[in-house]
Amino acid sequence: MKRYETLILLAMSFLLLANISAANYWFQSGVSGGSDSSSNYGAAVEIETIMQQRLGAGALGFWVGENLPNGAFLQVGYLVENQTGYYPTECTISGCASTRHLTAGNATWFYEYFPVGESALFLGSIGPDKSAGINGTFNTYSFYSLGNTWYFQFNNKTIGSADLGASNSGPYTPLAIGELANATSTDVYIKPVTFSNLSAYKYDMIIPVQSAYGVIDYGVSSDTTLDNPYGVQEIGNRINYFEVGSGLPLDLDGKKLWSLGYQLKVTSPYGNINSKNSYEAYSTIGISAPPDVYLSNSTRAVFTGWAGTGLGSYTGPRNSISITLNRNITEAANWQIQYFVNVTSHYGSTEGSGWYASGTTASYSLDSTSVYQSGTERFRFLEWSNGNKALTGNMTVNAPLNITALWQYKVKINGENAYGKLINTSTFLINGKQMNSTPFLNISGRYDIEGGYYKGLLLAANYSVPEGSAPSEISVPLPVYNVTIKTIDFFGYPVNASAEVIYKNDTGEVLFSGNEGMLRMSNVPYGYASVTLSSLGSKQELITSGGSTATVFFLSQSNVAVSGLVLLIVAYVAYGLIRHKQNKREVQNTSEVKAEA
Repeated sequence: MKRYETLILLAMSFLLLANISAANYWFQSGVSGGSDSSSNYGAAVEIETIMQQRLGAGALGFWVGENLPNGAFLQVGYLVENQTGYYPTECTISGCASTRHLTAGNATWFYEYFPVGESALFLGSIGPDKSAGINGTFNTYSFYSLGNTWYFQFNNKTIGSADLGASNSGPYTPLAIGELANATSTDVYIKPVTFSNLSAYKYDMIIPVQSAYGVIDYGVSSDTTLDNPYGVQEIGNRINYFEVGSGLPLDLDGKKLWSLGYQLKVTSPYGNINSKNSYEAYSTIGISAPPDVYLSNSTRAVFTGWAGTGLGSYTGPRNSISITLNRNITEAANWQIQYFVNVTSHYGSTEGSGWYASGTTASYSLDSTSVYQSGTERFRFLEWSNGNKALTGNMTVNAPLNITALWQYKVKINGENAYGKLINTSTFLINGKQMNSTPFLNISGRYDIEGGYYKGLLLAANYSVPEGSAPSEISVPLPVYNVTIKTIDFFGYPVNASAEVIYKNDTGEVLFSGNEGMLRMSNVPYGYASVTLSSLGSKQELITSGGSTATVFFLSQSNVAVSGLVLLIVAYVAYGLIRHKQNKREVQNTSEVKAEA
């Protein structure tokens, strides 16, 4: 096939027939890859096999090829000859090793190359008759380089090789061409042949050509008097899927047929990182994830890295990266859920607070079990809020944790009487339990002191210790009173009376009111006492309560003496009165007798 030149694109034409000197035209139509496919190490395309083209003259070739930066050229595809006969094959600079019989209208694979400075000889090989596959099927034609040696393949099987003095395409890009060679007119009808998946070898992979431009032109040295009637077009909505031949658009020469964009798909449950589908192929895109995302005050997602799939993707710990889109790429942001563990204590020093990954173990500790004040143990470690009684512990972190060291405090509880004076109270009823007067209470607890035990009695109290207050000493008022009983006579003089006292707890004692006539009983529970008082054989009973003062009257000896004298006087006065009345009556009676006389 013949070379063609359009801008910097060059392609060779195969020289198969002996009488090519009479040929005038090499009509070519197809596509040229965009600059994104330059600097490749090979190319490939799928071409539909179409036989029975009914050529009256010339030959058809459908191929993928490429110019090299040193001026060499190579191509591989299939050809259809217009005449049955023998054709040279396995040709090198030294000549052709053999010939091969081909039948007109059948499709046969071929490859061809032109080293630097050589353009007249057919160098390459022709496959057996009908070796291009069954009519209507697609077959893959490709070439690639290892160093300066280029290998030709049909359906991924190597069919030949050649040293072309260059290892890559440099600025040139792949060509996918349908060509009518050795034609003298435009009378040949070319049944449209479909090409698919034009690709280039880059980055140690084969990648689809991302952009392509139409080619409707002539091979090098071709006559150009007749307009090229063979066109090219994309088929349907498929990208990189096109056909060449008769009856196709002729206005696409040099125009872009497609521009394939790549998708950068970013997946992340956090960070509001978005994907975009319409990036231009081979463009470089920057994406970034925040170092952490707070889901609450005590829960956060920490970025741990990207996991990329696709050519040019990134996998690693950096949160800000740049991606060159050589293909569709997916970048998945990986996150680690962390929870805050808060280790606290009212006293001492703790360790273990901080952020922990979900499912890991948090170690926590406290540095002391007791706190002393003035040489006395004042606070004592009780346990952790999770029930652990040791100073150190471990917990699996599957949620935010608050671990608090719970402490007890030592308090001195005093009972006091109704007058604010301390009384000997050694036991108290606290939250329904008996405790001594110097208990250790939990700082985190509320305590109701419901009573105190005094002289064998539970005396009701109403005193509350608020949670967290931790007083060092408290005084609890109890219903304990001082009771006073006055023993006096009717003249207000003190009477020394004996008193048999029975307290509410059924204990008793005998007391005396003394010369002062005062019976004083200190710190009587509830002020309650049953008292029997005796003096000079006289007894009186009373019950005291509430600390009131009672007065009891007795007859004293002086009271008896005075009472007797009073009785004598009263008797004497009474006797005088009686006598006076009798004398008066006697005088009256005498006067009446005299009057009668």
